[in-house]
Amino acid sequence: MYNYFALSLVAFIGIVVFDDDPTGVSLQEWIFFAVLVYAAISFFRRYFEHLRQQIGRGG
Repeated sequence: MYNYFALSLVAFIGIVVFDDDPTGVSLQEWIFFAVLVYAAISFFRRYFEHLRQQIGRGG
């Protein structure tokens, strides 16, 4: 799950680096945003799967 955190951090830094124009969004920023959303969804999917397994074992 640390890899999703690292992926989110890299995407966030990429968005900040490529933000030359505060009034618009570049293609690179959209790509990094998509990576950020993917990492967040994957993290929460894995987290809830882990919780479901813990509940199934009885705690």
